[in-house]
Amino acid sequence: MPGDDFDEAAWRERVLEHRTEKDAFLADHPQSPIPEGEREDFDGLDYFELDPEFRVVARFSEVDSPQEVDLETTQGPPAKYERVAVLGFDMDGDHHTLDAYRVEGEDSLFVPFTDTTNGAETYGRGRYLDVAAPDADTGDEIALDFNLAYNPFCAYSDNFSCALPTDANDLPVAVRAGERDY
Repeated sequence: MPGDDFDEAAWRERVLEHRTEKDAFLADHPQSPIPEGEREDFDGLDYFELDPEFRVVARFSEVDSPQEVDLETTQGPPAKYERVAVLGFDMDGDHHTLDAYRVEGEDSLFVPFTDTTNGAETYGRGRYLDVAAPDADTGDEIALDFNLAYNPFCAYSDNFSCALPTDANDLPVAVRAGERDY
């Protein structure tokens, strides 16, 4: 459950605004992964209903020495990332962990994951989260909001190569939050 200072109304407004901006980008932007021939009929992504239960407080544990790893991709060579942290959290009554990665030059952390909805309700090869690393003010806890889980660009077009989640980032629960399958 989110922390004591969680303002659900403001959170809902922020997530809905984020979804509106994402849909506008996908419909109109020249760099949209939606094929040009499909953009005219595109009227937004299909999302799960907002659910604050899928916004969890995660313990951020920085790894002792970050490691460069190659994540398998949907096509082409592996993608290089630096494994920098493990995020530990409770969901569905169990404790789970996800590895967090950083791309050189990026401030946010990249968290690719799979769950039991993949292939039926969500993109079959996994989804992504972008997470802000904690700072001195937040300590070792961060909000991990699966309502912001999104499909990689390869979910929309075979013209993209996308990093795939590792087995370590396979959640044995249904994460019915964020973007559904396109």
